[in-house]
Amino acid sequence: MNHAPKPLTLLALLLLGIAFMLPALAGESGNPARLSQLVDYVGVDYAAAVQNGEIIDEFEYGEMQEFTRLIRNEIDRLPPDTAREQLQSLVEELARGIDSRTDPAVIAATAQRMTSVLLQSPALTAVPARLPDPDSVRPIYQNQCAGCHGISGQGNGPLASGHMNPAPTDFTDEQRARARSLYGLYNTITLGVEGTAMPPFGQLTADQRWSLAFLVGGMHASADTLERGQQAWQATPEAERPGLREVTTGTLRNIQQDRGENTAALYAWLRTQPAKLAINRADPLSIAMAGVRQSLQHYAGGEQESAHDAAVDAYLEGFELAEAALSTSHPDLVRDIETSMTRLRVAIRANQPESEIAAAGQQTLDLLQQARDYQDTESLSPGVAFLSALVILLREGLEAILVLGAMAALLNRTGRSDALPWLHGGWIAALLAGLVTWAVSTFFITISGATREITEGVTALLAAGILFYIGFWMHNRMSARRWQEYLQTTMQRTLGGRGRWSLAGIAFIAVYREVFETVLFFQALFAQVTLPASERSLVTGAAVGLILIAVLAWVIFRFSVRLPLKQFFMATTAVMIGLSVIFAGKGVAALQEAGKLPIDPVGFPRIDFLGIYPTLQTLGIQAAVLGLALILLAYGFRSSRPKVSRA
Repeated sequence: MNHAPKPLTLLALLLLGIAFMLPALAGESGNPARLSQLVDYVGVDYAAAVQNGEIIDEFEYGEMQEFTRLIRNEIDRLPPDTAREQLQSLVEELARGIDSRTDPAVIAATAQRMTSVLLQSPALTAVPARLPDPDSVRPIYQNQCAGCHGISGQGNGPLASGHMNPAPTDFTDEQRARARSLYGLYNTITLGVEGTAMPPFGQLTADQRWSLAFLVGGMHASADTLERGQQAWQATPEAERPGLREVTTGTLRNIQQDRGENTAALYAWLRTQPAKLAINRADPLSIAMAGVRQSLQHYAGGEQESAHDAAVDAYLEGFELAEAALSTSHPDLVRDIETSMTRLRVAIRANQPESEIAAAGQQTLDLLQQARDYQDTESLSPGVAFLSALVILLREGLEAILVLGAMAALLNRTGRSDALPWLHGGWIAALLAGLVTWAVSTFFITISGATREITEGVTALLAAGILFYIGFWMHNRMSARRWQEYLQTTMQRTLGGRGRWSLAGIAFIAVYREVFETVLFFQALFAQVTLPASERSLVTGAAVGLILIAVLAWVIFRFSVRLPLKQFFMATTAVMIGLSVIFAGKGVAALQEAGKLPIDPVGFPRIDFLGIYPTLQTLGIQAAVLGLALILLAYGFRSSRPKVSRA
């Protein structure tokens, strides 16, 4: 057999090589997504070029050799690190195998090892930010894909009638489908395939491209495979079911080899039913990394507002949900990530040069990758699950306890215990509203990060205003004489009809703000728990936290009631004003995180518990509240001094 390439084949390969080499000639850095696509293409298509040591398709074989050279060039342009060294060794192994016409299974295994290295790269978006919906993109497939690939994906569309070389992919080819990951399909849809009729579909959103990958990635599955996959899903304990990352990055062929045919059928079924993965929510850190990459892409394309919005979403929809668990074991890393993500948003808003934005984004990606590495090995342990649940409940519950305890003690000290049911009704209603929030956000809708932060920010500022007013209301009645006058004139009216509703409203706001945040944090924690022991520890930590909150509430209530009247008002005034300063800082910070207020970082320590954040806006409003408090306190002290009559 004559294996010499034909002139047209040489011309096609030359044009293909020029197309792939243009980025290198322009001096651009390596593209990990393009590299991953080339590796995937070689691993899957080599079997169509060589069988039993013989070339069965000259064009395909020449393409494999050319793609290997392109892979080598892409690797050489990557930043120097351990991953590049591994890939350089593997690509030489790949090239030797292709040149010696080795068995396709060996080439596929080498390509899979290269893909495994690439999938660890923070520059790759290997997991969708949201669960794909294949049914939603069927019209897109029919309008833009079926012309070549056919209505049922068999590669027999009207535009493919023998004129395309290579022919459009047959998505129903089981062997080929089992060799490709959904991530590989997503890459091909995103980037296209140079030198073929497959164009890039960058005009589609990332969600649409992921949904298309799931749609075509499941077309090969027979009714029998889908039935066995569904049965395997039902028979698999919830803690052992695969997550979204496993489904998108794994190939059915490797899964079958490692875990058996039934598990491969399960993965094939999940390609057609990704909604089932809702109980195993997408990894928040992967969502954060995807958001940062999307932000960098928007900025590179001149879309500053879209870049800023994507950076905000990366924090709200991603990192913040992983923060609670990670902060118990790696608090310094959490602070570094928050600082890095803030710097990225500030840099984008300031319209800094693209090189500086890229550097800030890469630093953030590196930190998030470090956090994901820690999470994979540590965050699901029983000890961390217990501590995370305990810390979250204590942190969120203490602020509400201070407000409720002070108000309950006030009512008891003033002989108005008849109004206590209204206070209790307010916090009980807040707990019930929290249960409704949990049910709605779990089974019906997803509460977006922006909605969460805006709700927290507005309620925090509202609570700050109310607490500030209550603090000075108490300060003005610090003396026994003023208190008796107040009781005689206004106390009964204030705690009548509308006043009692106001009391209940204050209690509701103080508690619901904390319950709302706690619900969302615990949803994120449960999404990261896969071991039964860790799940039990999480529940135990929550139970211990509730017990400690109850004890703290009793202590605060008991000792505040026993204080003398003047000392009681002084202590409660200090608590209320202090809380108003804390809530003011937290309210502004939440609105900044939602992208509703600007961020101007300053050199100042960060103390989360006190609501102190190193930005001009948060420190400014806290200074204003504290300054106003000092002015009013000074004025109240002067007006309360007895006047000395002059003879």
